[in-house]
Amino acid sequence: MKKRNKLLCGLVSLAATAALSAADLNSPFESLPAETLAAFRFDNSPETLDQYVDNTRLGQLLFSEAKIAEYKSFIEDLIESEDEGGNFISRLGEVGLELDDLYRMVGSHFGAAVVNQEVPEHLPMPTFLVWAEMGEGVAERAFTAVLEGSIENEEIERTDLELPGGPGARIKNLTDGSSFLVSQLGNRFFFAIGNVMQPITSMDEAKVFENAELEALGQFMAAQQEGGGEFLTRFYADSGIGEVRPDYPTRLELLGDLGAVFDFIPPQNRQLFEALEFDAFTKLGVWSGFVDMQERSTIFVGSPTPRSGIATLLENEFFEFQPPEWVPSNVNAYTVAAFDMNKVYDFALDMAKKFMPPEQVEQQLAMANGQLQMTLQSDIPTLMSAFGKRIHVLEYPIEVVSMENPNGTSLDLPRASQAMVMDFTRPEILQAGMAMIAGMAQNPAAGIELVDEQGFAGVRVQDPAQGVVTIAHGMGKLVFAVGSEETSSRIFSALTNPPQGENALVNSSEFRSFIADANVKPGVLFSYSRGEEILKNLVPVFKSLGTSMRATAGEDAAGLMERAIALFPSEEELDGLLGITFSRMYHNDHGIILEGSNQYK
Repeated sequence: MKKRNKLLCGLVSLAATAALSAADLNSPFESLPAETLAAFRFDNSPETLDQYVDNTRLGQLLFSEAKIAEYKSFIEDLIESEDEGGNFISRLGEVGLELDDLYRMVGSHFGAAVVNQEVPEHLPMPTFLVWAEMGEGVAERAFTAVLEGSIENEEIERTDLELPGGPGARIKNLTDGSSFLVSQLGNRFFFAIGNVMQPITSMDEAKVFENAELEALGQFMAAQQEGGGEFLTRFYADSGIGEVRPDYPTRLELLGDLGAVFDFIPPQNRQLFEALEFDAFTKLGVWSGFVDMQERSTIFVGSPTPRSGIATLLENEFFEFQPPEWVPSNVNAYTVAAFDMNKVYDFALDMAKKFMPPEQVEQQLAMANGQLQMTLQSDIPTLMSAFGKRIHVLEYPIEVVSMENPNGTSLDLPRASQAMVMDFTRPEILQAGMAMIAGMAQNPAAGIELVDEQGFAGVRVQDPAQGVVTIAHGMGKLVFAVGSEETSSRIFSALTNPPQGENALVNSSEFRSFIADANVKPGVLFSYSRGEEILKNLVPVFKSLGTSMRATAGEDAAGLMERAIALFPSEEELDGLLGITFSRMYHNDHGIILEGSNQYK
């Protein structure tokens, strides 16, 4: 049974309830209270998308009027296939909406936040606030649709509310007592729901939490009409955040107080979390925006010095970005990172002593060293010190391999092709290990093949999921290759006979042009990739997905999947859309920072 009541929130003056235009209001993000734990905003408005359409080939391809019409046609056909009776569309009409309204809702400024709302005489209640700034009239229709949708359901009770500046309602499920709030302020639509952190023992107690939830939403709406909130001022007062905050307009902004969020981890799950010292991380900031024909991004994780726990693994020595001469220019991506195996070993040892008595750890360590001495004529410290201080990862174009099915048919599947290379200064240790494995390789059932190719010796294993996995050493390098036999042959060849001229990444005109313009500073990790080729790698993946759907899910589902795949540009259409994608990680006294850029053409 449904009833309607009206409740005056009483949080603001008469001026606050007057109708205001968007220009008169603070943004929702600027209006969040000091008790906010985490928040994000994302601008998907038509004005922002027009920047990509007007300035980039990718935007013109993906967001042209013709392409958007194709998207809409596909969505309508998808709805029709899943809802043959037309109930979805008719239900939209009953609550005053059209399908185009849903598209307009997606194309809006939206965001969400978690506010640690105070509750009198109870634990604070994390309250989720969600908002969307929509086109003219859309927020009102969305709000009305929620109200109308509650009318015919006897299990729903709706309480109409007057909130600061606009109407609101509590929608309650009578079967379990759960509820949420919705409201409207001009062209803004709001949703709020609290997450009670303790048992509720009475109806009166439930009312206390409902009032706190209502207060959170009411104060949020009031702040948009008055002086804003305190969250951003407090958050950006942090010197570490302020130092890395971008000075360009951002489309995405995500901010969080990691220490406060981590407090909500249940006690039974905290042991590993605290052992890794994740609780030493402080702030999180993520920003992204379109500027100078690039999509730029910055990620900051607060980790003040002196660091401890897992953060120490990222605190490595800075180096200049300079690919080795053996990295070919035709790789899709090349990543290099500072990596200290001794530090990893010390961290693992410290972790073990947090979960076991130190004397037991030392005993097991002595046993492990004894085993290594017998098999490899070495011990753990010697083995760890043999590794170099850099790890290089090469990503080749996706390989399409033919897989035999049990019924005798075959299926072409895309497979990632990657190689990882590290310096290794103690080849006798690896030779001892390979000698031990050689005996196992004589058994065909073991699935191990010995490798002796281009000056590299090792083993090769067929893995059903990864394909061919090769581990080998030679020329002072340790190589891991995943993909096919060709993957390992490629990296062996590059190391043995380094590519010359434009065939070497470091000498290629594309790389040199990028480095000349980018002013790359030292860091602990760099990743360089050809964005266009990364996108093209998705084409065979999608084709394979469509083929698999046709074989397993039937004609109708496969047909829809193939239509969805057809919306993605072809390899030819992807030519000339993107430039270099680059990222750099570094650290300072305040935290760990990852900066990235995607070039558009």
